[in-house]
Amino acid sequence: MTARVETDTVVVGLGAMGSQALWRLAREGVDAIGVEQFVPGHDRGSSHGESRIIRTAYLEGAEYVPFVQAAWRAWDELEQASGSRLVVRSGALMLGGPDSGVISGSVAAAEHHGLAHERLSAEELAERHPRHAVRTGEVGVFEADAGAVLPEASILAAVRLARLAGARVWTGRAVTRIEPDPDHPRVRVGDTEIRARRVIVTAGAWLPGLLPGTARLGGGIRVERRVLGWFRVTGPACGTSAPEPVFAREEPDGALWYGFPSMDGGRTVKIGVHAEPPEVRAGTTRPTGSQWGEPVDPGTGPRPPDEADARRLGALAAGLRGVAPLPERMASCMYTMTPDEHFLIGRRSELPGLILAGGFSGHGFKFASAVGRALADLARDGRTDLPVGMFDPHRWDSPPAHT
Repeated sequence: MTARVETDTVVVGLGAMGSQALWRLAREGVDAIGVEQFVPGHDRGSSHGESRIIRTAYLEGAEYVPFVQAAWRAWDELEQASGSRLVVRSGALMLGGPDSGVISGSVAAAEHHGLAHERLSAEELAERHPRHAVRTGEVGVFEADAGAVLPEASILAAVRLARLAGARVWTGRAVTRIEPDPDHPRVRVGDTEIRARRVIVTAGAWLPGLLPGTARLGGGIRVERRVLGWFRVTGPACGTSAPEPVFAREEPDGALWYGFPSMDGGRTVKIGVHAEPPEVRAGTTRPTGSQWGEPVDPGTGPRPPDEADARRLGALAAGLRGVAPLPERMASCMYTMTPDEHFLIGRRSELPGLILAGGFSGHGFKFASAVGRALADLARDGRTDLPVGMFDPHRWDSPPAHT
């Protein structure tokens, strides 16, 4: 026999975005249920690994800056409400060739929005940021309005506050079916059917499986494997003990990697690869060693890190001074990629009653606080004043033919 439950809003998936949406709804007095197939703060998806970069001079596009500014304000709200430290304000350092995307994109965003930033020559980089072994001709951009968000702590804080505000939280229970409907969409969880006014779907890598039509948006959403590595710090960089910024660095071949120095009291540096070289992403060449764009079935998850991953990470870590040559531990995670690497936030006309958020393409966690607010607005009021228009899930649809 099927049990039936009614509520105003269901949130499917309580990771980065869903946990924030549930908290926002509950604190506004909306009757809401959050469903999570694992437990909040788990390591099975894309919201683990102890740290995520937040930066304002957004190299992926100046159009993101107003949204990340809204996210900063929303992170402050969550910190104040939870009484927890969830954001580490360390500043961020971008490194690369003068014409690299990481430099030109950051500068363009900063100049377009009048953001404070510093452009650093190779000599200034070497003097001020001795952790990095600077190549001839390499330059940098430093912005103080940046740092790291603590992902597991943030999710746990949002879920705890949602519960305290009256939300029902179902954990360890997988959603098996979502039925769109303009008035009463339904969510099936085991032998229970939840009937609601709105359903927010923030299922990460599981989104295409729960809503198969979304997998074809823009030519296809794909889930890819990435690896993180923690390297033991063997000594201060050139005798300095000053706090070090988070960083992103573009290699001469176009690969982009990032790091979090001293996030655990100075014991390790964490690094990861965000993007392969353009030729690898385009499929025109095959890399040596580990390739991290390989497809992943979220049901089984990414394969565990191996020796090839350790060597690949170690080759990058050679660009840092005072760290061990190989990682002392590693972790795998998933990127859910859209074709244009911009997010999905909003509705699809063929999925009435549903609000989607997904395809965050490896750079979404910093926005989770603002995404959660936007999703709550859309579920409650049908609109939001946050700048999410560029993330419209209909943006790939062909315009209607003129007759």
